[in-house]
Amino acid sequence: MKMMTRTKRRKENGMALLLTLFTLLLLSALGLFMALSSDTETRIDANYGGNLRAYYAARSGLEEVRDRVKYQSSQGGLSDLLPQDVAGKSGGVLYILNPAPGEVVDPIDTHSLYFDDELCHDYNSGVAMGTKCTTVPGLSGWSLPAQASLAPSAGPLGYKWIRINMKTNRIAAPYFVDQTGKTAPLDTRVCWDGQTEQLSPGGTSAACDANGMQTVYMLTSLAVVPSINGLNGSRKLLRFEVVAPSIRPPGAVTIETSGTPMASAGTLTSTLTTGDGIPLTAIDGRPHTLDGTLSTSNQCSSVASLATNSNQASTQLQQALDAVRQGIVQTANASCKADGSGLGGNTCTPALWWVRGTDSNPRFAIDNTNGNTNTGTSSVEGAVASDDNRSIDVMDTTRSYTNLNLAAPQLYAVTTSFAPHIPAVTMPADATAPFIGNQGNQTDASIYQAAPAQIVQNEIAAVQAFVATSVDQANYFAAPSTNLAMTYGTRSNPVVVVVTGSGLKLQNTTLTGFGILVVPNGMEINNATLQWNGIVVVQGTGGKFVIGAGANGFINGALLLQSGSAMNLQTTASGSNAFRLLYSCEAIDLAFSSRPFKVVATSEVSF
Repeated sequence: MKMMTRTKRRKENGMALLLTLFTLLLLSALGLFMALSSDTETRIDANYGGNLRAYYAARSGLEEVRDRVKYQSSQGGLSDLLPQDVAGKSGGVLYILNPAPGEVVDPIDTHSLYFDDELCHDYNSGVAMGTKCTTVPGLSGWSLPAQASLAPSAGPLGYKWIRINMKTNRIAAPYFVDQTGKTAPLDTRVCWDGQTEQLSPGGTSAACDANGMQTVYMLTSLAVVPSINGLNGSRKLLRFEVVAPSIRPPGAVTIETSGTPMASAGTLTSTLTTGDGIPLTAIDGRPHTLDGTLSTSNQCSSVASLATNSNQASTQLQQALDAVRQGIVQTANASCKADGSGLGGNTCTPALWWVRGTDSNPRFAIDNTNGNTNTGTSSVEGAVASDDNRSIDVMDTTRSYTNLNLAAPQLYAVTTSFAPHIPAVTMPADATAPFIGNQGNQTDASIYQAAPAQIVQNEIAAVQAFVATSVDQANYFAAPSTNLAMTYGTRSNPVVVVVTGSGLKLQNTTLTGFGILVVPNGMEINNATLQWNGIVVVQGTGGKFVIGAGANGFINGALLLQSGSAMNLQTTASGSNAFRLLYSCEAIDLAFSSRPFKVVATSEVSF
């Protein structure tokens, strides 16, 4: 019997559907992953692009201001509007604003979207580093009137604001200029001597340019780039440390010494010599314009009339200035009676009468002893005796000639009239004095001694470097003294002139120019005219800068005498300043006008 079996088949209906659904789920997940990945990449690209745009927006603002600080506000610049004190003090901050159309940008409003939340770290606010600022200085007037940007606000590189303030040792932290931040107050200004950063030595003036250096400024730029959805996107805060390309000599006349110890002060060749009488040359450390008139802007500080960088040179300059005083007093006492009439056949000029005075006894004695002797007083005593028939010990009744103020403009008086004790004088409209300017830091107020000593050397080295890089340029001229043109350069095109050969002797001729004049082995001006706006550098050991008889004109800028050079001023009893050595930061800057502000350092903050 045949038995038959039936195999029961499993049901497989719906399996294809499950596979299809699984495949669709897998593809959907893959698609979703790709979509998310694409969106992430888009966001990354957008963030990168936003950061990049914000960076260049902030950078464009820094470059704009870096250019504008070179020239004055009358030309769209900022040089005469810059802060004159550190942040946190009155007028210590200047903002340049760049709002979009219809937008309000106020960096000092704590509720503003563009509030400056980094400013508090630039002054003594007490806010810890790394913490955003929420307050502004409490002192009234701490911010100068804001200025407008020259950049197109609707353009792709529109930043919001730029802040300008002086760099201090506090801002340099933790990389303090003095390495430790303990040798001077943290808010001490940081200066540039032409080669390196130095802390301002302070003294009679904390300003860098009053101490022979340039001010280092901090430029801080904020840029905000909105995201695609209109909310705030990328923000960049960039900073430049900038300094002017030019120099700021510590004196209208700056004498460099090598710094090598001398056996005695007498061996030092950087000196000043004059004869008797009032110097024909006025050395004026007050800032002047390119026209030679006193500046009314705050573009720079006054400097001392004379500056050097060694104790030996300062001592010898002191002795030389006392010799000038003695010569003036001796001439005055030998030339004038108390009533202003001449004595002994000599002419009593208005200036000499002012020095002598209207009392029976002259105002000053011609010897600086303790009153026991009076070398060279016979003419003075004779003057008194012939005036009132009395014999008087001058040293007992008058002051030492060393007290004569060489910064007194009365020494160039044009007319006088009698007044008790001291005659009343009339001075010219552009009155100056033999030695006038900012108070120095030595016993004689006309002298400033730079500390450290290399400041003067670095300033001169900066000029030499500029001259070296100007070789083969269209504005560079090198020629022997016998082949010089009469005029070099203009206000709009300053030049570099290097005299080759043994030196420069100007006689019965005229030389005018704008820029830098470099003279080796000495320079003499006799019966000639020199009118130079900018910097004159006299090089060479044993060389001299001599302003002799018949010299007239001016150096409007600065005179730099390198190590070994000496200075000789012609003097006269007439009391007229035929030649002027005027300090002018405007003329100095003109010589370097082809160079932009130097960027010393940069930093960046992103948030």
